[in-house]
Formats: sequence, structure tokens, C-alpha cells
Amino acid sequence: MRPRKIPVYPIADYSDGMARDPGIFVGTIEKSIAQRPNRLAIHRHDYFELYLLEGEGEHFNDFETYAIETASIVCVSPGQVHFWKQVAALQGPMICFTQEFVEKHAPSGYTLLQHPFWYPIANPPIITVSTDQAGEARSLIAEMEREFAARKAGSEQILGLLLQALLLRISRIYPLQNAQTSSRSETQLLRTFLLALEQNFRAVTSIAGYAELLRVNPAALSGAVKQQTGRTAGTFIRQRILLEAQRLLLHTSLTVSEIAYGVGFEDPSYFIRFFRRLTGKTPSAFRDQCHLKYSA
Repeated sequence: MRPRKIPVYPIADYSDGMARDPGIFVGTIEKSIAQRPNRLAIHRHDYFELYLLEGEGEHFNDFETYAIETASIVCVSPGQVHFWKQVAALQGPMICFTQEFVEKHAPSGYTLLQHPFWYPIANPPIITVSTDQAGEARSLIAEMEREFAARKAGSEQILGLLLQALLLRISRIYPLQNAQTSSRSETQLLRTFLLALEQNFRAVTSIAGYAELLRVNPAALSGAVKQQTGRTAGTFIRQRILLEAQRLLLHTSLTVSEIAYGVGFEDPSYFIRFFRRLTGKTPSAFRDQCHLKYSA
């Protein structure tokens, strides 16, 4: 029996004697899975996750299964539906954190979403790293582990700065695999748009609406999105609504009408037309096909 809702786990899950700060947790995937086996079933978070893993296993994230066969950094953004498959042979550190924690210790002008591996566009949320790259990341994470365990005066600020350094190091690696040519201001606007979309897609469905939220000109928003991605802002809005509908069709037992209302449609029949126009299938046909594909 599929659940009625996809569970959303807060970072407070790590507050039972493991986390000392509500905005960050530093641990290992082995202990996390052992203490929270529900991570082996579909779920999502309201915080960011970062893993540096070795061994072999699989990570399912939004309709794609990513094989881990060599040292890899795995990034999980808030809202993504994911779970771990064949995790027994995987090991390595993990860091859970909120955007607020990172940015309150950051210099002026820094935003977590300037890093392209959060809410990645047409790129996998996994980065294969070399031995040297893994060693550099592991060294920073080891410092974080010690600081997280010690919790001395100033530890929170040190953790924030070490995390920023780690994210900046990863950003050096990521463009080698995913080249970007846009300016920093356009990149930041795109990331801000994506976060606003993540938070508001049920209620705000127009480019003008997001431009108003972000206090920018609609033409400037459309231009930045198009230049960096080759896709229109309207396409992103429609695809985000579609993604949520697909998640609910696959992972819950909600009816098509309930899902339609849940993603902001007042008329389920219009939702069905919307879904078929974007996928070529009715929601029910998509659900049946996915259940066959992912039943294992």
C-alpha cells in the first residue's frame, strides 16, 4: 500500500542527542541509515544534504537511479524525492544543513544557491571526484567533524566557514563537468528564481508573478533564465508543477483529482489535459507505467 503523502523529514530528526545546532548536522551515512532506516524508503527533506561516498551503491532521485561506483559527492536539494538503494557497501561522511545556517555566517553577497549543484538543471546531482579532489574534501569535512563534536565557543561560526569553503571547492569541480558561461548576477537570479519556484509553484504560475516576488523586471527574469538554460521561465514553471504531480502519482495513493487540487488546479479535467499535453499520457496511464517500472 502506497502512502497518502510523501514523508518530509526535518533536520530536527538529528536533534536526539546527535545534533547540537538546529541548522547543521555532521555524521556518516552508515550511522544515519542504521539509526533511521526510513531513509531507505522514499522521502524528502526541508534542508540540504551533502555526502562524500566511497564503495558501491545506488541513489534514486526524482525518477533517476544513479550508480555510485567510485568516490562521489552526492547533493540532495530540499524537496527532491529520493531514497538509497544497495546502501550497505557505501560509506562516508554526510552533512545536513539549512540555507539559513550557511548564509548567516557568510560574507555579504554570498548565497547558497550560487552553487550550481543545488537544484541542478539538466545535470545529475552527483559528482564523480578524483583521489586528490576527494582528499581535499575529506580534509575539510574532518575539520567539521571535530568542530561539530567539540562544540566550543565559536564552533558555529567555524562550522559555517568550513562549510562555505567546502561548497566553494565543490564548485571548482562541478563546472569542469557542467560548463557555464553566464555572469554571476544572472546565475544568482536563476538560482533565486528556482528557489522561489520551489516554494511557490502551487500558487504562482506566471512569469510576471515570480518577477514581482523577486522584484525584477519580467523581461530580465525571462532573459536570464533563457540565456543560461536555453529554456523559458514558463517551461520551468510548467515542469515544476508536472514534477510534483509525477512524484505524487508514483509515490502516493492520492486520486488524480486530489493530486490536481494539490498542485494548484481548480478543475481536475484541466489538469488531465495539462498532464497529457506535457507527457503524452494521462495521469492514470503514467501511474500504471511507473508502478510497473519501479515496482521492484
